[in-house]
Amino acid sequence: MKKYIILGLSAALAVLTTTSCNPELLDIQQKGVIAYEDFYKTDEDAQSAMTAAYTSFIGIFSAQGSNNPAWNVVVNACGDELYWGGGKKDGSSSGAQDMNEFRNTYDSTIPHIRVIYKGLYSLIYKCNLVIDNFWGEDGELCDSDVKKRCVAEARTLRAWAHFTAAVFWGTPPLVEHVLAGDARPTNCDHQVLMDWCIKEFKEAIPNLESRKGKNDKAGTFKVTSGAAYAFLGKAQVFNKDWAGAKESLKKVIDSGNYDLVPTEKIWEMFHMAGDGNEEKILEGNFVDNENISKYSFAQYHYQRNQALFLRNIKKYPSVLIQAGDGWGNNVSPTKPFMDAIMAHEPNSARRKAWFVSYEEFLTEYEYPLEASEASVPDENGKKVKVQYKADADMTTEEKLKDFRRGLNCEKYDETYANYGYYFLKFLPWQSDLIQNSSTVTQENRLVMRYAEVLLLYAEACAMTNDPDGLKYLNMVAKRAGAPEYSSLTMENVKQEKWFEMAWEGTRFWDLVRWGDAPKVLAFKAHDETPYLHDEFYVHGSKGKKTSGKPHKAHIYFHDDGWAAKGGGWVSGKHELLPFPYDVIQLNPWNEEKGEGLKQNPGWE
Repeated sequence: MKKYIILGLSAALAVLTTTSCNPELLDIQQKGVIAYEDFYKTDEDAQSAMTAAYTSFIGIFSAQGSNNPAWNVVVNACGDELYWGGGKKDGSSSGAQDMNEFRNTYDSTIPHIRVIYKGLYSLIYKCNLVIDNFWGEDGELCDSDVKKRCVAEARTLRAWAHFTAAVFWGTPPLVEHVLAGDARPTNCDHQVLMDWCIKEFKEAIPNLESRKGKNDKAGTFKVTSGAAYAFLGKAQVFNKDWAGAKESLKKVIDSGNYDLVPTEKIWEMFHMAGDGNEEKILEGNFVDNENISKYSFAQYHYQRNQALFLRNIKKYPSVLIQAGDGWGNNVSPTKPFMDAIMAHEPNSARRKAWFVSYEEFLTEYEYPLEASEASVPDENGKKVKVQYKADADMTTEEKLKDFRRGLNCEKYDETYANYGYYFLKFLPWQSDLIQNSSTVTQENRLVMRYAEVLLLYAEACAMTNDPDGLKYLNMVAKRAGAPEYSSLTMENVKQEKWFEMAWEGTRFWDLVRWGDAPKVLAFKAHDETPYLHDEFYVHGSKGKKTSGKPHKAHIYFHDDGWAAKGGGWVSGKHELLPFPYDVIQLNPWNEEKGEGLKQNPGWE
């Protein structure tokens, strides 16, 4: 019987008949499909197959794991940048909180880990379909420039997926071809896998197109030679090939196809206004499609979930989407992070674009508040009539006495796991929304940007005593509106990357490869969690009484018997993620045959 590739959303159903009479009756040409052996032929087929690979690529960043976006959890939860909020006792962010605090309940069953592992290998499979069918053994099937380009793009994405898996799991399987159904892929030596990824990036580059200048938006939505050089340089940094990294990353810098956005546009980086801008090297291109379910990854964007992190706020600034219900995780920057950045650049454009204090959040933005009258309790609990101005007419002092702002004390009189600051960096704007929706957004998902290239180059220079890196380190600092550095040291590189790349999925894996994780993450073993209270309210009032004080974040750390209980960093274990439980169960390690998947140390 023929194998078919389904091109439409559905195929016609075949009528079941008795097969014992004539099996050939089952070999019916289906409608809306193409036979497998008839598909992988033309340039159009190659581009269609590559589109399917890009779909899997974008899906990795959008897939849900439990009630949190899986990618955000896996790449960020273990770092020192954020407290993962949610319900303080009910485990409403189970998995994310477990990883965030290295709890004893952090194990191989965490759904977010499974989702990302399967997503990466789904991408590898889609890329292998392109490579196996349009390349062959030695390129004999690549009889056009289009096919060569598609194969090169597939090889780059496949190498990116393997590199990512190598960073996360250390020794994941190397899958170079479409596997048979009974295949039992086994662990690949980490160094072998890193060397293979680097080779693949290098061999793909000659057949890739370049971005056509800084204004070429379409050149950021697909794999280009610039993206491949950036990925190659990053892999070489992780591989401690400093000379190779400098050479590769300098290719991106000298290409003239990328630049840092101006300081005044740093706000736009993670919004539709910044899609395809000069700083983007590669991003997933989200386009609204009304024919796709709103709960598919194409519309159920990961930032829709992030927007609900602030659900315990009465009103949001007008620039943000006004979604006020759902999974409010209240993710907050940590005390170590905010203390460090506030000491270094308290008023920089970057700090104010990335993170704001509770008071800044309430007073420095326009709010959808009209003039109104309200009955509010005075400091003695007696209801009194108060006239409120429209938001635009209020002074800062008046805003700080405005009962319409701040915590929604009718429901929440405190915020768990919050140090008094909010991440604004990724909260979606009204302008990011798809048409006729108040919650679903379509801003692109950034994968690699030019600032990271500059910081990786600066690191490679710092490790080789090459003063050239200081120029590029300071390009990032200057654009941020932060103090520039007088010398190129790894301490300065680490700090600048911490501040610039916060919550972009780089920090934890940097701490691991630098050997800094045990010391830096030691604070996560503590049994205390910060709580935000608003001094405008009396704690426990549920909105029934005000203190008479202005809105002001009051933070206290409390051992609630939940946060970090039994947790803390374990060397020799937490450097790597556990292979997902169900993957191990389906493909257990067989010592005698030397096949199957062996679990990482400490996770057995």
